[in-house]
Amino acid sequence: MDNRPFRIIIADDHAVVRTGLQLILDETIDLSIVDEARDGQELLDKLQFNNYDLVILDIAMPGKDALDVLKEIKTKWSLIPVVIFSMNSSEMYAVRMLSNGASAFINKETKPTQIIEILRIVLSGKRYISPQQAEILVENASIREKPVNTSHEILTDREFQIFCLLANGIRKSEIAEKLEISINTLSNHRNNILKKMKMSLNSDLTRYAIHAGIIQ
Repeated sequence: MDNRPFRIIIADDHAVVRTGLQLILDETIDLSIVDEARDGQELLDKLQFNNYDLVILDIAMPGKDALDVLKEIKTKWSLIPVVIFSMNSSEMYAVRMLSNGASAFINKETKPTQIIEILRIVLSGKRYISPQQAEILVENASIREKPVNTSHEILTDREFQIFCLLANGIRKSEIAEKLEISINTLSNHRNNILKKMKMSLNSDLTRYAIHAGIIQ
């Protein structure tokens, strides 16, 4: 019988977060962080040459966007569960990640005992979805069966990424560099977002995002 601890890699650009999670899991005998990455590209590079049982992925790192990293992992290493770790408490943002293959979405303020419990659930082959997230998933399914409305739910995944970055006040040049797209492509996405959501300015997106609980 294989009694080795589960091998976990954590991708987070903050050393204090990586160290803190390491200390939490050091209290267990079945969970072990065996590797770290400081950004999405480093994580993808390490996945190429190493075997892990679980990926813990921070949602806000420099370089590759977390949603793009998640999609690439689920395309190339579909059997490896990915748990999103985030300071963003928005259930709707969590649902977007869950809909793209994440096995769980954990807020960084979650109690250590609950973090351990969620990781064990995921490693057992299940997904962890909170009651609030489940409710939104059901609502989203209902929305898709109805005529399209003007909410953020009608945005594509790429548009949703850009919507969140714009709503947070990130400059266009920084967004273009982060997502590895041209300014012209970004401008086209922004125009489509504003048109779909029937808005005119980035400040409209910010107000909407705050009111909807997508950003704080």
